[in-house]
Order: sequence, then C-alpha cells, then structure tokens
Amino acid sequence: MIKDEVIDRVVELVSDKSGEMRLLVSHWVDIVLADIASRGLLHSLKRGENAYTLVLGQRDYTLLSTTDHITQVFVLAWGSEGRLTKKSDDEFLKLVLDEGTTQGRPKYYNVFSNLIRFHPVPDLASAPVSPSVSEKVTTWGYRDIASIADTADIPELKLKHIPTLIYGAYSFGAKFDSILDAADATMKYERGVNRIIGDSNRDLDRPSQVPYQDL
Repeated sequence: MIKDEVIDRVVELVSDKSGEMRLLVSHWVDIVLADIASRGLLHSLKRGENAYTLVLGQRDYTLLSTTDHITQVFVLAWGSEGRLTKKSDDEFLKLVLDEGTTQGRPKYYNVFSNLIRFHPVPDLASAPVSPSVSEKVTTWGYRDIASIADTADIPELKLKHIPTLIYGAYSFGAKFDSILDAADATMKYERGVNRIIGDSNRDLDRPSQVPYQDL
C-alpha cells in the first residue's frame, strides 16, 4: 500500500476526515510503522549505506539524519572478519575502560544518540587515506519513517493490516476517541503484528489447499 493510502484508510475507520485529524493520524501512523519496522517486518524500508569512512584514531561517527534502526554493520573488504558485533552501552563502556584507546581493526560497535562508536579505535591499516567503497563501513538498517514521502509504497502492508495500525496508535497513547482502552488495544495490536509476521513468512509460491477431487 502507498503510505498516503494507509493514512486515508486509518482516517476512514476513525470516522473523522477533517484536516486536523488527518495530520494527527499521520503522526501516529509514523510511530506505529516505526515500531513494526524495528521488528524487521518492513523489508521494503531497508537500505544500505556506504557513508562511513574510518579515520585514524577516531572512535565516534555521526549517523545520517535519515537513519533509524540499524541491523548490520560490516566492512566488505575484511571478508569473514568484517562483520562488527553490537554491544550494549554497559558492554561497550567496559571494553573502553578495560582496553582504553587501543588501536586496531574495529570489531564492535555501539549506537549512542546520533553517533555510532567503534572499538578498537581504527588504526592506520583499517583507516587508509583513500579507501575504496569496499573498505568503508557499511550499515544496513531502516529509514526514518517520518522522512518517507506519502507517495512511498510499503508493499508488506495490506488492507487487512489497517486495523492493526489503529490498535497500535491506541496502544502508544493516541486519543482519537474513547472506543478503546490501552490494555485492550495493546493486546489486539500484538495479535495483529503476529499476523503480519505470519504473512511475511508465508511461502507465496506454495500451492494453496483445494478440496480433493477424484478424477
């Protein structure tokens, strides 16, 4: 479905087609879609970036403003050792405290606010002066939902998933009316997300079941 159509369908079910309501719905649709995408269910929103050039002795790099949820970080030129492991804030801090500013080929990363941090700190071998594309750090992740144009197609979303978006909006705190309470909405939202997971994992090429006919 087109993002604009998703918003229109939600507005229809809310039964208020005013401009103010559409603006409010658009805001909540972004929040719910961001949550669904963070669960790895909107593959069409994935993108790869070749934007990070390692600099000798530099640990922190500013993320692009359009980057949302990062799923993989790797350096293609390093082969099987090029995939970096994500560390939590506490794990990353322990590495830094234990090993300090040790230089070498980065093995770990941490996302802190709008920064991506690497450890060890890049040395001269891992941060060449004029790196090729394969020597740059590539991140796989999801785009910021709010930055996506209303004309963008999100093929994973079908008409039957629209109620899930509404339940999600109520679950996250939307107050369109008093039809649903948060607990009930959250339960129905999670059920709806599970349905999207099932739809995503379904083998669409597999023949559907048909009644047996003795020919």
